Amino acid sequence: MPDIQEADLNSDAGVRRLLKLFTPLLFVAFSNCIFLVIEKLLLARLSTEAMEAAVNSAYACQIFQGSCVALAMMAQVFIGRWNGAGELKLIGPGLWQFIWFSVLSMVVTLPLGIFYCEYYFWGLSIKALAEPYYTFLMGINFLYPLGAALSCFYLGQGKTRLILGVTLFSQAIKLVLAYVFIFGWGSLIPSMGILGGAISTMIAQGFFCAILLGCFLNKKNTVLFNTRDWKFNPKLFWECIYPGLLRVCNRVLNFTSWAAIARLMTVKGGDYLLFVSIGGTFFMFLTMFVDATCQALVTVISNLLGTRSYSLLKKAFRSGIILVISIVLLTTIPLLLFPSLTFNFLFPTIHLEIEMLRPLLFGIWLSFAFLLFNFIPISDILAFKDMNFSFFMGFFNWINGYLFMYFAIHQLQIKAEQFWIFLSVMHGTTALIYLWRSSILRSRLLVSTPKPTS
Repeated sequence: MPDIQEADLNSDAGVRRLLKLFTPLLFVAFSNCIFLVIEKLLLARLSTEAMEAAVNSAYACQIFQGSCVALAMMAQVFIGRWNGAGELKLIGPGLWQFIWFSVLSMVVTLPLGIFYCEYYFWGLSIKALAEPYYTFLMGINFLYPLGAALSCFYLGQGKTRLILGVTLFSQAIKLVLAYVFIFGWGSLIPSMGILGGAISTMIAQGFFCAILLGCFLNKKNTVLFNTRDWKFNPKLFWECIYPGLLRVCNRVLNFTSWAAIARLMTVKGGDYLLFVSIGGTFFMFLTMFVDATCQALVTVISNLLGTRSYSLLKKAFRSGIILVISIVLLTTIPLLLFPSLTFNFLFPTIHLEIEMLRPLLFGIWLSFAFLLFNFIPISDILAFKDMNFSFFMGFFNWINGYLFMYFAIHQLQIKAEQFWIFLSVMHGTTALIYLWRSSILRSRLLVSTPKPTS
C-alpha cells in the first residue's frame, strides 16, 4: 500500500484524499479493535462472568488508558502542522517529548488506577475475577500512549504502510497468545483464564512499540527529522503537552461519566449487567470506524491549516459527512437486517429472545451512528486545538450523560434492552453542540483571513 503523497490543495480536502487516508487507518484500527473483540468473545466461551469482568475492567481502565492516548495523539496535530509548514527538524525533538510523557505518565496513572479499582469494583459480583485483570492492565498502561505517539510520527505525515504492517504483526501475536494463555496448551501452558488476555496484550504491545521506535531512530529519519535528539526539553515538553491537557480533562470526564453509567447497570446485575457487557463488546469493534475517521479528518484539516488553505475546510467537512453516512449505512446490514444471525454467530452460548434482541441491537446501532457523527466536528476542534471547549464538553456530558441515564434507569425503570437506545440521546445532543462550535471556528477563521488582491 503506497504512502500518501502531497497532492494539489483542492484534492487534499476531497473525498478521494480522505478515503486514501481513511482506508489504511481503518485497517490499523481494525487490527487494534479485533483483538479486543475476539478476546471478549473467547472469554464469553470460557464463561459469561469472565466476559462481563473483562468488559467492565476495560470501562474502568479506559479512564487512564484513553486519557493518556488522547494526549499522545496530539502529536499527530503537531506533526501535521510542522510537516505542512516544512519545519521537519522540529518533528523528532517534538515527538520525543510525547515519548517522555508516555513513560512519566505511570507516576500518576498507576497509584490513581489502583485507588480507583477499590471504588469501582466494590460490592460487584465480578470483583474477584476483574481485579487481577484490571491491575495487570494498569501496570502496562504506559505502552498505549507510547505506541500512539510513535504511530503519530507516520500518521501526521499521511504515511500508513509501516503502521499497518506492524499493527497486523502485533495483533497476530496477540490473537495466538490470547487463545493459548486463556485456554492453555496441553501440559506445557496451563489455562490462565481472564489474565491470559492481559499477558498476551503486554507481549504484543511491547513488540509494537519496540519496532516503531527502532524505525523512528533509523538513519534516514535522523537526517530528515532529527529523531535522535531525545533530550527532555522542559519548554518544548510544555508547549507540546499543554494543548492536550484540557483534551485529557475532557477524556477523563467523559470516561468517568461512562464508567459511572456502566456501573449503574452493573450494580443492577442480571440482564442489565449482561446487556451493557454485550453492547460494550460490539463497541470495541465499532470504534475502529470512529478512530479511523477522526485520525483521517484531523490529518486533512491539520495540513490545510498548516498550508493556510482555509477556503477548503468546508469541502473537508462535506467529505467527512459523506464518509460517515456510508459507514452508518454499512453497519445497518449486520445489526438491523440480520440481528439474530449476527448475535448467534458472535455469542453462541448466550440465548436471547428476538423481542429483546432487536431493541438491543437497534440501540447499539443508533448510539454508534450518533457517536460517529460526533467526530466530524470534533476533528475540527482537535485540529484547531480548541481545548477549552473540549474541557467544557467533558462537564456537559455528566449532565446529558450520567444524570440523564441515572434518571432513565432509576426513575423511569427502563428495561435492560432499552439502555443503548436511551444512551443514544447523549451522543445525539453532544453531536449538535460540537457541530455548532465547529461552524463558529471555521467562520471566524475565514472572516479573519484577508482576501487575496488581484
